[in-house]
Amino acid sequence: MQLTFSKYIIAAGVLVAFGYGCEKKVDPIDTYGVTVEYNSSNPKCITENTEINPKDSIYLDFTVTSEKEMAFVEIQKNGVRIDTFVVSGGKTSFSAIKGYRADSIAGDYSYRVLARTKQTEFLGDGGKLLTVTVKPDFNFWSYRIMAVPDTTDKVNKCYYSTTTGEAFNFNEAGGKSASIDFGYYFDTTSISGVKNGHTFYALSAPQTQLNFYDISSWTKNATVFKMMPSSVNFVSGLTSAGAINTLIKNNMNSGTGSKVIKVNTTSGSNVIGFKTVAGKYGAILFRYANQASDAKTTTIEVDVKVQK
Repeated sequence: MQLTFSKYIIAAGVLVAFGYGCEKKVDPIDTYGVTVEYNSSNPKCITENTEINPKDSIYLDFTVTSEKEMAFVEIQKNGVRIDTFVVSGGKTSFSAIKGYRADSIAGDYSYRVLARTKQTEFLGDGGKLLTVTVKPDFNFWSYRIMAVPDTTDKVNKCYYSTTTGEAFNFNEAGGKSASIDFGYYFDTTSISGVKNGHTFYALSAPQTQLNFYDISSWTKNATVFKMMPSSVNFVSGLTSAGAINTLIKNNMNSGTGSKVIKVNTTSGSNVIGFKTVAGKYGAILFRYANQASDAKTTTIEVDVKVQK
């Protein structure tokens, strides 16, 4: 038994020695013999991962070199072909410049240049993938909590600034009033027996039910509002400042007011367009209310999008 074990040890040593003497180098990730160089012939050319504004111009100035003959050079965006160049004459090098307009929707977009044979077989992309990040041109404030104004401690957050995305209570809001775009309360006034309910209003429009708050010394911004139709989708529709212009601004040519009433979570009653005194358009999504009451325990949850 000991002899057999010794044989195994000797054999293993031989194999290790043989393997060490025949060490094989590992090929790089791109083994297809293709290199892609991105050039900066103008300020709009991208040569590495970069951040840009919506609808900016971008250019790919590139040179592809291959060990094998190329028939096609392809540009892909997010893995999908968007342009193809025919490489004639059995060339192994190809250069071109191609310009595009960046997306209006914020997010990451990938670009790559690759080579193919005349049978469209993949030759390589030089192992390079460029990521272009489109920066948002609007602010998106999500999951903001507001509450019905309370009369004693005055600690319920019932004022909101679309510039900073902050909600303030009465005690905090005095020194912040210049930045406040709207207030919230539950209006108990009835029309045809139906309470006005959850209400957003501009501070420039006095609300008689809130006389227990003295805001006489405050800046009172004259924000205007309008309930948006159900066709305006806050999530999928308002994806850029341009989309806010199209869906909110264009819907506010008439019928606006200093407050909007009867807001609820139902489609057609849950998206409120607004225009600030600074001329910025935006929208409020009424996500949730814990109850329909003017009690100080009433809280709501909103999302807000506004142009920068």
